[in-house]
This record gives sequence, structure tokens and C-alpha cells, in this order.
Amino acid sequence: MGDHGPAPLRFAPLPPGVPQGIQVWHLPLCLERPPPARDWALLSPAEVERAARLRQPADRVRSVCTRAALRRLLGERLGRAASQVPLGTGLHGRPRLEADTEVGGQGREPGSGSARCRTEGTLPDFNVSHSGACALIALAEGGLSVGVDVERCDAFGAQGLADPAALESLVLSARERAAPPAARPDFPTLWTVKESVLKCLGLGVAEHLPHVSVAQREAEGVRGGVVGGVEVVLEGPLQGSAVWARVLAAPPGYTAALAWAGAGACTPR
Repeated sequence: MGDHGPAPLRFAPLPPGVPQGIQVWHLPLCLERPPPARDWALLSPAEVERAARLRQPADRVRSVCTRAALRRLLGERLGRAASQVPLGTGLHGRPRLEADTEVGGQGREPGSGSARCRTEGTLPDFNVSHSGACALIALAEGGLSVGVDVERCDAFGAQGLADPAALESLVLSARERAAPPAARPDFPTLWTVKESVLKCLGLGVAEHLPHVSVAQREAEGVRGGVVGGVEVVLEGPLQGSAVWARVLAAPPGYTAALAWAGAGACTPR
């Protein structure tokens, strides 16, 4: 375990259209050094065990540092020590807060002002993503749900996804295959938008990628890394769900996207 301090979180700028109540933080990761001892100390025994099983040192850095940063953020929101934030896991491994989480600080007597939140939508929703030396944490309040994704652009070729036939069969929807290539974002952007949407909805990514269609908005193209809007259409078993997405600014060599749904989702920033 390292004895250096944790990496500082930085607010990520959000493009127009993202509603109030959503914030995104960028966590730069130093993959050449082990996670600091102060980050390890915040994790639950299960989280420590899971991170220790990772064979690659860089994977341990991403796991430990991102989880510790998430715990610090949620601890500030809930008025609890970061190590005492009751993180659980939902469907498809999506992290979540336990339904009986107390807001207002640990160790308070009943009636002292601590509120136990059992009503759906009263707890903050959150999502995390990391790739290479970059991690993003999205936090949503006011009944919103959120999904975020960041990817290294060069990772797609390394994963063997550069073959056009593989792209069409695994990722593109029928609507996207029928549209001219200029009408859709470049593939890294397409992937991150789709993954952020599915993470927001709490669905498995692999089986639903072809059910999410992503198109560029004329006034806010995303080709070439320009931050802006995209149009998302859900099809097949996802038809009827309402979700919005935006492309986020990302460090050079990365692409990122944010998706949200729920009450107040259409309220522009």
C-alpha cells in the first residue's frame, strides 16, 4: 500500500442541457504508484478482498482509488464517515446505497434530526466509470438517475472492435445501420453514449447495445470530440423508456458521456 495522498477530485464541466442536480467529477489516476493507504482504509472488507484479487497493479489502482473517492463524496452528502457509507450492489453490478441509509450523520440518537430515507428517489443516485488513467464519478439528486462512461479511444482497436462487420453485429442498431455514416458519431463516442444510457437504466450492456440508437444533433455535432448533444432513441424491449444523454469533455485520447432519466430530467441547466 502506498503512503502518498489520494488524488484530488475535480469538477468536470457539463454541457448545456444537463439538468440541475447532476454533478460529475474527474479523478486523475496515477497508475505507476500503488493506491495510497488512506484509500485502502476506507474500503469495506469485501471491497478490499475484491481489489486484492486483481492481478494487474493498474486495475487495483483504478478499483481502490475510484471506490475511495466515491465513498468520500457520498459521505459528504450523507453526513457520514466515508468508511461507513453503506454501499451495495444492484443488478448487473451497479453500485447503490442501501435503502435504509441514514442521512444526517452517524451516531445520532432517534429524534436528533437524522432522517432515514426509505422512499424511492430521496437518496442520491450515482455511477462511476474508469479507463486508463481517468475515472469519472456522476452524482444525481432530486429523483434523477444517472449513468456515466469514459473510455480510452485506442482501447477499441485493442479489443478487436475495429472490424466493421463486428461493429454492426455487436453494437449498431438497425436504425444506425440504415443511416448514413455522417449521421452518427464516431465509434468511441457511440459506445460511451450507449453504455452511459444502459448504466443509467441499470441494464446489462452487452445484450442491449443494439437497442439504443444514437444520432448527432445538427446544431451540436460530436464528431471530432466536440462536446454537445446527441439524440437517443430506445427500441425493442427498451421502447417507452425516457433517457437523455450528452457527450462530455474528456482528456486527450479519451471519450466520455453522461446519461440521465427521471423526474426533472428535461429541466435544462
